[in-house]
Parts: sequence; C-alpha cells; structure tokens
Amino acid sequence: MEDIMEILEDAIYERLELAYFELIKEGEEVKENVEKVKELGIKLCDNNIIPREVKRQIEDYKDISYLIEREMQKFVYKAGIKDCLKLLIKLGMLR
Repeated sequence: MEDIMEILEDAIYERLELAYFELIKEGEEVKENVEKVKELGIKLCDNNIIPREVKRQIEDYKDISYLIEREMQKFVYKAGIKDCLKLLIKLGMLR
C-alpha cells in the first residue's frame, strides 16, 4: 500500500508541476506576476539598504509560504480526485 501511495504522490506532484507551467503559458496575468516576483527577488538580494537579517527573514517567509501553497495544491488536487470518484460512483459508472 505504501508503494501505491508513493506512486500517487509522485503522479500528483508531476501533474501539479505540469498544470503550473500550463497556467503560466496560457495565463498572461499569471506569467506577468511570475516575472514580477523574480524581479522583486533579484532587487531584494541586490538591495544594500535592507539588513541581511531582514533579508533572511523575508526568504524564510517566502519559503514557508511556498511550502504551504504546495501542500494546499496537493490537498485540493486529491480532494478533486476523491470528489470525481464519488460522483462517478453515484452516477453508477464505477463500483
């Protein structure tokens, strides 16, 4: 069972990554915002006025936010799969 869960996790991660790149490709606003985040990150790193400790805290905040976002995406994706299966069962298409 553990092997199946690992395969499922890998498949979900791969699908989310593909969906992310597809979203960037098709969503002009998303693409622009991704570029803005990259530019802001570069400006932050190059900024000599902001103390190193504050920069480190901002990076920690960004890393933690990214982790939470990634876990939320996986959770929502799994919930969608479960909902889809429940619907197919109720419609009599699966047993």
